[in-house]
Amino acid sequence: MAILCPSTAIYHLLFSSLLLFFSCYVSGIPVYGAEEGKDGFHSTPVSSLLPKNKCSASARGGSQGLPITQKYGPCSGSGHSQPPSPQEIFGRDESRVSFINSKFNQYLFDEDGNFLVDVAFGTPPQKFTLILDTGSSITWTQCKPCVRCLKASRRHFDPSASLTYSLGSCIPSTVGNTYNMTYGDKSTSVGNYGCDTMTLEPSDVFPKFQFGCGRNNEGDFGSGADGMLGLGQGQLSTVSQTASKFKKVFSYCLPEEDSIGSLLFGEKATSQSSSLKFTSLVNGPGTSGLEESGYYFVKLLDISVGNKRLNIPSSVFASPGTIIDSGTVITRLPQRAYSALKAAFKKAMAKYPLSNGRRKKGDILDTCYNLSGRKDVLLPEIVLHFGEGADVRLNGKRVIWGNDASRLCLAFAGNSKSTMNSELTIIGNRQQVSLTVLYDIQGGRIGFGGNGCSK
Repeated sequence: MAILCPSTAIYHLLFSSLLLFFSCYVSGIPVYGAEEGKDGFHSTPVSSLLPKNKCSASARGGSQGLPITQKYGPCSGSGHSQPPSPQEIFGRDESRVSFINSKFNQYLFDEDGNFLVDVAFGTPPQKFTLILDTGSSITWTQCKPCVRCLKASRRHFDPSASLTYSLGSCIPSTVGNTYNMTYGDKSTSVGNYGCDTMTLEPSDVFPKFQFGCGRNNEGDFGSGADGMLGLGQGQLSTVSQTASKFKKVFSYCLPEEDSIGSLLFGEKATSQSSSLKFTSLVNGPGTSGLEESGYYFVKLLDISVGNKRLNIPSSVFASPGTIIDSGTVITRLPQRAYSALKAAFKKAMAKYPLSNGRRKKGDILDTCYNLSGRKDVLLPEIVLHFGEGADVRLNGKRVIWGNDASRLCLAFAGNSKSTMNSELTIIGNRQQVSLTVLYDIQGGRIGFGGNGCSK
């Protein structure tokens, strides 16, 4: 019987391991690392990057809090018409970004790319579908009678049908009993304040909640939307008015169009915190406190593409800063940061053909690929490096945007040089899709985690 010496045995073991690895590679069996993101790349089905027209979610709400749906997605149940074109989406997105850049206005809203939740006002409760917006602090819905009513809205709050409604404000520091909201795309809502019971869930009922009663509303607020749920930091926001119970804590998972996300408040939100990575909220430019900022400012330090740091100086993101926004669709970066991201992404995607299609007017995405006829694409992972070691990893639809395999684009854009405050960084909702994002305002922090939505 032959006896192998230790060195020979080790040689045979190494040879066998290499042979097994090579066999797996050539036969197409996934090798951990190359296929699973270990090297900063993910093998992604091209079909998964395209819009879906069928709702695949199996549950709505319950222990998962308030269900969130994409406004024009198949899960919204809003009887939506044809979704807007990419050019319409990008045009409205640019309006919002310009408005944010020019005014840092906390009472701002943009209707496209937003997400819907159902809440109720009054006794007995009257249910409405509102748009979730972290960039606004006033919650409002249309009321009867209205001088101008939104064409796409199906419902109106009837004050006379509620036993607990009172006209005017119930927060002493409110200036006046009327509101006048003008948004980034020139849509408007004008009306009076009213106070009534707000019901989020059967166990979460808030008497004397102050909201806007829209009497004169103009613009395209989107299919099925009756108003807005303001989740900003102002005194009139839902976050502030429910602080006695929820301690200014909420979280959401913004879903893909074919699934349902969730909006959680208070203890339901904090129950997820152990699995999240947190970064500090910081003051906005020229402010002395978080509430004055209006938006949620954080500290972005750098970006990686395919496990390679771009080494962008943190000062590029520091002034006027970085905000997390649920209403902006595509993340905007200062030109210096975007140029570095674009160059690294193109290098990582060098083996794929660029799209030959002409950019249409208003198209803000300039790095696009023709992946027609391909089953899979090896996408580089993009990592946003926030302060305190909070690294947010992006792949799939958080990296790519497109309606057709012949034109799939990097889902980031550089700020227009013509915009005031063009150095502002805005983390849009495309990059937040399917992530858990937790806002702990009293704790002064925001947390991020993966796979927060049920499919």
